[in-house]
Amino acid sequence: MRLACAQLNYKIGDFAGNYEKIAAAITQYAQKADLLIFSELCLSGYTPYDLMLRNDFITIQNKIIHQIQALTKALDIAVVIGCVEINKGKGKPFHNSLQLIKGDILFTYHKRLLPMYNIFNEARYFTPGKEPGIVEFQNKRLGFLICEDGWADLASELYEASPIDDLVNQNLDVIICINGSPSNIGKQEERIQNFTAIAKKCKAPLLFTNQVGGNDDIVYDGGSFIVDKTGQLIGSLKQFTEDAGVVSLNNKTFTQIQNFVDTPALTESALFYEQIILGLKDYVQKCGFKHVVIGESGGIDSAVTTALAVKALGSDNVHALAMPSRYSSKSSVTDAMLLCKNLQVKCQTVSIEAEFTLALSQFTKNYHEAPLAITEQNSQARLRGRLLMEYANQTGALVLSTGNKSEMSVGYTTLYGDMTGGFNLIGDLYKTDVYALARYFNHVNPDTLIPENIFTKAPSAELALNQQDTDALPPYEILDPILKLYIEGDLLSPTEIKQYTEILESISPNLIAKVHDMVDKAEFKRRQSAPIVRVQRRAFGFGRQLPIAATYPKL
Repeated sequence: MRLACAQLNYKIGDFAGNYEKIAAAITQYAQKADLLIFSELCLSGYTPYDLMLRNDFITIQNKIIHQIQALTKALDIAVVIGCVEINKGKGKPFHNSLQLIKGDILFTYHKRLLPMYNIFNEARYFTPGKEPGIVEFQNKRLGFLICEDGWADLASELYEASPIDDLVNQNLDVIICINGSPSNIGKQEERIQNFTAIAKKCKAPLLFTNQVGGNDDIVYDGGSFIVDKTGQLIGSLKQFTEDAGVVSLNNKTFTQIQNFVDTPALTESALFYEQIILGLKDYVQKCGFKHVVIGESGGIDSAVTTALAVKALGSDNVHALAMPSRYSSKSSVTDAMLLCKNLQVKCQTVSIEAEFTLALSQFTKNYHEAPLAITEQNSQARLRGRLLMEYANQTGALVLSTGNKSEMSVGYTTLYGDMTGGFNLIGDLYKTDVYALARYFNHVNPDTLIPENIFTKAPSAELALNQQDTDALPPYEILDPILKLYIEGDLLSPTEIKQYTEILESISPNLIAKVHDMVDKAEFKRRQSAPIVRVQRRAFGFGRQLPIAATYPKL
């Protein structure tokens, strides 16, 4: 039997567009494979959330399934697709399912383990299946898993059943797992470690297929792979791009392998680079934007945002506004201009000084007192936010906000000021990550460098005379380990926990408590922030859901 695996970039809810991709792959591989495997919920894109509750969702999806049935019959090829099925029994309204189709629907399997943690919320919509995914097809015994089903051994405390155990001692010729598996730090390595163990446990070769592409704040990296029956990784498809591969299955062995290659693990900065670029490219395209605008401060955050936007969209589709005030240093303006020159981005200078002077005067006139320092500082940020939104209204550009995760964590941001925007590329990168990514950018793009002075000058919001970030915050080399342990400590590896704990051992407990308190009190700001490209194990948004009006218990 010849197996093909297609990892494609789907748009959520775009049944017609998704079918075009699927049909093109079916046509391409009809003469090259007996069975073509797509990813979890490929017809709708993973995951459609409450779109599934629309009255026409299932009707439209099932029309697409009928088209696939007709196409596979005409081309004499079988496919495995992921789809939503109506639950005819008690429970939630749907099943997360896969179908084996060749003209007719030959077999259906319902996902048995429904994740309800981090960014996942499947039990809101789906009822778990009860039957193992085992079927005879073309004289081969196939075992099926859908994404979370394959993580049962690592999440045994969450589930009573183990779909993996039901595949053991079943004399399977191959295990096929279809996935909608989001990317984050270390995820591909975790997948390979987990699914190689499954192949070894079940004594059967395994094919893992994933989708690719950005859907809102979540990015899927593809990276589909194959494993032999002893648990050895054979090869994988490319990450962060559409790709496909073909293998032959003979006597529980993959042979005649095409396009599954030995792919080294990405470094953290390389993963950030690829993931953010794809995330922005897809967000802009899928939302119907043509270009973006960025407030260019001359600092590292806006520099990295601009540089990544150029790589995602091209310099002609990236615009910058430099908006100096009386507190802006000369180097900030020149650094911003040099950056944009290097990246071939059009940058317009629009001073906020006249409007800032007027705002201070009007404040005193209206309230009969001078503004506090914090009021004065935030006024500048909001003037800049207004200018960016005016530009967006005038041109149709998407505003990219530029706050990093360190600032977002402790509330060192201004609502309706520097938080203004429709999308944030670096909101899941701690400040030290931003610097590392900037260095990586310069390494892989030596002809379009981020200027060195942007790296070496002290970070500053430049909203007050001689202001530096360290006036309000610990140095980022200290702040970031505190934040990583507090925000995602339960998800870190033992090595990472040890590394960050050793740093904290030399830090005052009072400072750590102060940082924790700043994080807790800033929840109301984060709730109003732009969508953030998720790259860490736990990002703000779906992955970290906390109340605003609350007291956070502390020992």
